[in-house]
Amino acid sequence: MSILDKSSDRRTTAQAVQERVVELIVDRGLVTGAPLPTEPEIMNALGVSRNSVREALKGLQALGIVEIRHGYGTFVGAAPLRAMEPALLLHARISGKGDRRSLHDMVEIRALLENGLIRRSAVELTGEHIAALELELAALEEHGETEQAKHDHRFHELLYEPLGNQMALELIGMFWDVYHQLEGELGRPETNAAQTVHEHRQIIEALRARDPERAAEMIDRHFADVRARIDRLPAAAPAEPTAGRGFSG
Repeated sequence: MSILDKSSDRRTTAQAVQERVVELIVDRGLVTGAPLPTEPEIMNALGVSRNSVREALKGLQALGIVEIRHGYGTFVGAAPLRAMEPALLLHARISGKGDRRSLHDMVEIRALLENGLIRRSAVELTGEHIAALELELAALEEHGETEQAKHDHRFHELLYEPLGNQMALELIGMFWDVYHQLEGELGRPETNAAQTVHEHRQIIEALRARDPERAAEMIDRHFADVRARIDRLPAAAPAEPTAGRGFSG
């Protein structure tokens, strides 16, 4: 068996143990913050070695599924969706150097998510919720040139927080953070702060009118600038042929 084959086997074993630890958490009804069984108990329950358990727990810790508190034990973590952010950012950055597909996919997913949520918001948001949006819009209008991203982000949070879908908020927040980490590569937006305020005001007007279709249309327009910036990215140069190259040493 080659070194690569052995490495693949180790990854497969580690992943299998991770999956079994997750099954143990679910089967025992453990919730966020609850202590996991001790390492010897997990070893006995799964029939694996101490090293396998420790490797699995370290992998699950990186994903936020477990939390290791040295001196106290291991506990069920919150498993935030933000754990996917580094991988999403990598895909997006690679896409920015290539065919841009991942970037387009990321924007499409967020647009579809917000399009569905805004329709609910148009029906469910109260006058108090809309008043909070007005206050955030006023802050955006006042400080837009220096704090546009901050107030724009908070405005979108306020659009959907009252709906109570925490997973949707986490996903939108993750897409938002990845996008803003890429801003230097995407170039400056075509819309200025005044145009952003105008777009947000149209969203509020649609919410006040209890018009889901109009609200969804305004949200879709809000993403037009992002799509245009992605399309303006230069195409990647053709990759050099790798035939005949190998590893030295």
